[in-house]
Amino acid sequence: MNTVRDDHFEDTLIDRAEKLIPLLQDHAAETEAAGRPAEASMQALREAGFLNLFAPAALGGHQASLATAVDVFDRLGRGCGATAWTAMLASGGSFLAALLDDQARTDVWGDDPYAMVCGGFGMNSSAHAVPGGFTVSGRWEPLSGVQDAQWALVGVPLVDSSGTPLGPAMALIPTNAGTVEQTWQVAGMQGTGSHTFVVDEAFVPAHRILSLPKVLTGAYAADHPGELLYQAMAIPFLTLAMMGPILGMAQAALSVTLERLAKGKPVGGTTYQNAIDSPAVRFAIADAASAIDTARLHTARAVSDVELAQHGQVLTVGQRARLKMDTATAVLAARRSVQLLLDINGASGFASTQPLQRIWRDLEVATRHQQLAPDISREVYGRALLGIEEQISPLM
Repeated sequence: MNTVRDDHFEDTLIDRAEKLIPLLQDHAAETEAAGRPAEASMQALREAGFLNLFAPAALGGHQASLATAVDVFDRLGRGCGATAWTAMLASGGSFLAALLDDQARTDVWGDDPYAMVCGGFGMNSSAHAVPGGFTVSGRWEPLSGVQDAQWALVGVPLVDSSGTPLGPAMALIPTNAGTVEQTWQVAGMQGTGSHTFVVDEAFVPAHRILSLPKVLTGAYAADHPGELLYQAMAIPFLTLAMMGPILGMAQAALSVTLERLAKGKPVGGTTYQNAIDSPAVRFAIADAASAIDTARLHTARAVSDVELAQHGQVLTVGQRARLKMDTATAVLAARRSVQLLLDINGASGFASTQPLQRIWRDLEVATRHQQLAPDISREVYGRALLGIEEQISPLM
């Protein structure tokens, strides 16, 4: 079925996310203290369909475009970075689950169109063939939102009944088939609840097994010819979605700083009783805002490239390498903007009651995700520009 979304529909989703910013801000400290998104925040996201933004429209999902998703997660990130990150990764899980066949999709969303799918590519697991599917055991960490998700889509190395490897895959498992070990103790993004999911000898039917090689090469597009969204190459698509919360956090840091400056904050150790009179502060504000613009522009170009590929254009290794470089540039620009804003705020910005210090910690942890690591992206892009065919990562 070919599902078309008009601009008004996409704008409505963004407006809905905008209206959630105050709620997420009000519960951001609670989210961090609890080590998982606050119940009020999660309920609002669930009702808005932001925990499975890429779920199939045929089963009640939004099936939103990548550009819209980045804008939605951007808005959510302005309210609470950890909550936005959880929603983004859960929506990524919905994208991957939607690559499966109609039976698997119905398993997930047939009775609950708001069902949430957490996931991870880690392979600390086993999956042995048995009649009708596979018996799966393993430990997967970190799995953001695992305490709130109904399903987990996790990496498994498949083997047949004789023990012969069949290749890497992902298994879709109901979270009530396993247990959660609370192992997530970090300096930032504590509120994502990225704990460890443990499964012991769970049966997974064959229709809930996703081939990882098919995911990486975009081969699942052929299984969904009438659904434009699922024609996108999964890894570039999911990587670009990560930029939404990061852009939102950087924007939140700018907003917090402007609010503090509007109250007449002095510059310690100087004669400036109002920081906005200081040329250094004016320069730093301009540079911080411009750095956020840089991050947005590189993200927008990369999103445009990914969406063009949904229309049948195959992304070459060189194009995918540039996408990684765009994300690296955006990440570094977002970090730079927040560093400048921290300097403007001074030591008082690190008070536990100030949201800026939490935004900073969350952004620093989020931008260390392996898919966003700037140096890896720089090497990938450099190799592509130099014509070196062998790449260092399959996740591009």
